[in-house]
Amino acid sequence: MAIGSMLKRLVIKGANLVASQAEQAGRRGRHVEICLAAALQEPGALSKIRHPAAYLEFLRGSIEPMTCSVVDVRNELGENDAAQRRFETLVGILGSDVPPISFDTAQSIALVADRYRDLPGVVDYGNWVGDMGLLFSISSSFGRKGRILSAIVRFSRSERCLELGTAYGMSALFILAALKANGGGAAHLSTLEGLEPQFSLASGTLKDRYGDMVSCHFGMTQDALPGLARSLERIDFLFHDAGHSRDEYCRDFDAVIGILSPGSVALIDDIRWGDPRFSAEAADTYRGWREIVGHARVRRAVEIDKSLGLLLLR
Repeated sequence: MAIGSMLKRLVIKGANLVASQAEQAGRRGRHVEICLAAALQEPGALSKIRHPAAYLEFLRGSIEPMTCSVVDVRNELGENDAAQRRFETLVGILGSDVPPISFDTAQSIALVADRYRDLPGVVDYGNWVGDMGLLFSISSSFGRKGRILSAIVRFSRSERCLELGTAYGMSALFILAALKANGGGAAHLSTLEGLEPQFSLASGTLKDRYGDMVSCHFGMTQDALPGLARSLERIDFLFHDAGHSRDEYCRDFDAVIGILSPGSVALIDDIRWGDPRFSAEAADTYRGWREIVGHARVRRAVEIDKSLGLLLLR
């Protein structure tokens, strides 16, 4: 009877916990809807927005409850220093409850995205032809990835950041907002982009909003990255979103490994990328990612949502 009573109490406790979590999730969901409705009721809001559905989806992704899938692929910690403890906190929140972007920041970046969705100009990438606005819509970082970038900068306490593959500047806007929120006087982001008009668009927007906090550089990584790396003293956070292939991943990582400070963090985008519209050859990105994971300076490596690779360096 005692065992039966104990099992009954455990079942009731579990059911109450599930009900409480469901109630909390429903309450948070209602709060998100209230915020989105309020955003459209601001004076003149609709007159500024060209794509209201996409705009709201951007905001939703920036503030709604969010959890990532996090899988360990290398774990050689043990030092228990500040960098390790910060990384453990970061991994924990990515897998449980990713903090939202502040609403004013989300609105500001969403308005940039709304404007870029109408970019003119024909783009011809081999097997794919479209316009700049469509390419922007299918290739840029929005709310979900922006929150991951923001969380990395926030919890790793990064100050000197490097982004490879700026594209239209969406990721950079999230990174810079997080750097500013950290309040570090030495905070700075260096970016590298090799295509026009993406470079001019991104650099104009970033410099206009963040001034000396950002330095924008033009060139393909195979040509410009070695020189750029020599000009930088140290990097606390690397975001790689440039060429997507095994060779480019490994080459670019080798080019910057010397300036990645002890305890720095790196995020590699699209580790399972492969799109025949944009690449006639097999990209083999996952093999490149695993080769980076095997580098002697990697202390810890996790995969986020099966698409992003996050590293902690010795």
